[in-house]
Amino acid sequence: GPARDELVPSRYALQVGDIDVLIISDGILPIPAQVLARNVEPNVLDAWLDEQFLQNGVAEWPLNVLVVRSGGQIILVDAGLGMDPNLKLEKAGRLVQRLEAAGIALESITDVVVTHMHMDHIGGLTIDGTHERMRPDLRVHVSATEVEFWKNPDFSKTAMPEGFPDALRGTAKRFMEQYGSQIQTFEKETEVAPGVTAELT
Repeated sequence: GPARDELVPSRYALQVGDIDVLIISDGILPIPAQVLARNVEPNVLDAWLDEQFLQNGVAEWPLNVLVVRSGGQIILVDAGLGMDPNLKLEKAGRLVQRLEAAGIALESITDVVVTHMHMDHIGGLTIDGTHERMRPDLRVHVSATEVEFWKNPDFSKTAMPEGFPDALRGTAKRFMEQYGSQIQTFEKETEVAPGVTAELT
């Protein structure tokens, strides 16, 4: 049934051949709209947002994760935002409670595939107490290129709101400290489960 903070379940299911896929909402990440639309005048952007019945100056970015069941394995693809107290992002970071509402225990997850190590893709794994609940034989699949980048990330050519670069670095550091021994890197692709392949594109 729905979690206590939900009016309706924040998930939907589909089947791909013999593979079961569950899409679960981690919530909404509000981002200054100008960060995503840098080549548009603010008044034009606000007029467009108003036409879409959206708040001026803000783009609400939906965060979703996947749970994939294949060959007896339960695979989590990305892990949502987590809860960085310094950013005050109250609409996101719902992964753990929404997994539980869907009947998926953290202890049942056999594999995690991380598409990339931004905080809205790994933060849910770094919340206090989460790592301790995961299986000791959990396999975390991340491309070697991604792991290498986060050893010394360079954000000099990006535009982000204040506080986000430090939050990104901090979350990646916590993730590597907690899960480093469980990470299985790959160069081009790796088969995670029957019919499920992680691929670097």
